[in-house]
Amino acid sequence: MTDERKSVYDLPAYKPYKPLWEARVKELTRRSSYYDGSRYGRNESGINVLRSFYRAIPQVAGQIKSLYNPLSRAVDVDAGIIPGGWAFPDGAPDTWAPARDKLFSWSKWKTEGVLYVHYGAQYGITGLRVADLRQEGKIILQPVDPTTFLLIPKSQYDAGPAMSIMVQVKMDDEGAEYEYAEVITDSTILTYKNGEPQGFDLRDPEYTNENGFVPFVEAVHMKTGKRWGEATYEKAMAILDEANELATDLADVIKDNKDPQVVIFGAEPGELSKGKDTVWFVPDPRGRVEMLVPGINIEGILAFVKDVKKDLKDSLPELAFDELREKTQIATATLQIQLMELTLKIMRVRPNYDAGLVDALRMAGKMAVEMGIPEISVLDDDELSLNDERPVLPLDPKTMMELEMQEIALERERGMGISEGVNA
Repeated sequence: MTDERKSVYDLPAYKPYKPLWEARVKELTRRSSYYDGSRYGRNESGINVLRSFYRAIPQVAGQIKSLYNPLSRAVDVDAGIIPGGWAFPDGAPDTWAPARDKLFSWSKWKTEGVLYVHYGAQYGITGLRVADLRQEGKIILQPVDPTTFLLIPKSQYDAGPAMSIMVQVKMDDEGAEYEYAEVITDSTILTYKNGEPQGFDLRDPEYTNENGFVPFVEAVHMKTGKRWGEATYEKAMAILDEANELATDLADVIKDNKDPQVVIFGAEPGELSKGKDTVWFVPDPRGRVEMLVPGINIEGILAFVKDVKKDLKDSLPELAFDELREKTQIATATLQIQLMELTLKIMRVRPNYDAGLVDALRMAGKMAVEMGIPEISVLDDDELSLNDERPVLPLDPKTMMELEMQEIALERERGMGISEGVNA
C-alpha cells in the first residue's frame, strides 16, 4: 500500500498524453507567474533571490517588484475591450440576439463570462465548456481555466476535439484533497477519483454522452505559431527576465559578502584566510580597522530599472490609457493616434475569441435541439457569426460624434479635391 495519489494520466489509456499535459501546465504556469508576481525575484531554481537584500537596498527591490503591476492591468484592459458586446452583424436574424441573451443570462455571463478573455490574456490560451443542465432544462457556457483541461484532436487534419481530459483538485467531505478527472468523447463520459473509476452525483463512472460531441472549445489569445499562443504580455516577459537577472546578480554579491572580511592595519602579518571568523593583520603605523565590502552602484541600478520600465510600457499598448488620464483635454484625432497600437492589437486577437464563442454558441444550439429548447436552438446555424466591424475602443457618444464629423469633413475635402481636379 502507498499513500501516493495516482493520476488519470497514469492509466494506460491516457498515459500517452501525459508528456503533453505536463508541458502544457508547466508553460502556462510559467506565464501566469508573471501575471501574479510570483515570478518576481525568483531565479531559474524558483528561489526568491530578493529576500537576501530587501533590507539592504529596499529602494531597488521595491522598484523591481513594481515592474509586475502593469501586467495584470493589461489583462484587465483586454478583458474589458475585446468582447465589444459580442454583437451580431447588421442584418442578422432577429432570433439570434434573444437566444444569446437567454444563454448568457443562464450562464451568469456578466460576472462569469469575463474569465473567457481573462484566461486568454493571462495564459495565452482559454477555453469554454457548454454544459447541459438537463434537470433544470437549461444550457450554460462556462469559461475553463486552461491549466485544467486538454483537448485531443481528431487528427492532424481535423482540429476538432475527439476527446477532452479535465483534471481538477477537489476536496471531499472529510477535507482531504483528491484529483477529479473527467474524460469526454463523442459517445461516453468517464469520471475518476485519484486515477480510479468513480461515479459522482449519483452517476455511474461511465455513462452515455447524450450530446454526441465533445462540448469544449479552445481559443488562443494571439496566434504566433506557438502551440499555446502568446499571453498579452509575452514581449514584456523577456524584459522582466532582465530585471530578475539583475536581482539574482545582486543577491549573489550580497550573499558572498554577508560576512565582510575584517582588516586590522598596524599589526604583524600572519597566515591569511578569508572568512567571518578570521582577521587580517596588515603592518601600518597609523593603525586602523576596516571592513572590506564590495561597492554597489545604487544609482546605476535604479537607472537600469527605469529603462526597463520604459521598455515594459512600450511593449504593452494597453498602458497608453495612463497618458490619457493625465490630460484634461485631448483632441479626438490625437486619441485615435495615441491608441492606434492598442486598436491594432485588439483587431488581431478579437477574431480568435469570436471564433471560439461562435463555436460554443452553435454547440449550445445543437444541445437545445436535442433537449427541446426552441429559444436556444436557433443558434444551431452555420451562418452564425459576430460583427467583426464592431468598435474596438469604448468611446463615449460625444467622442463618437466627433469622429463621425471628422470623417464626413474628410470625405467632403476629398470630394472637393476631386472636383477641383476635374475642373482644372
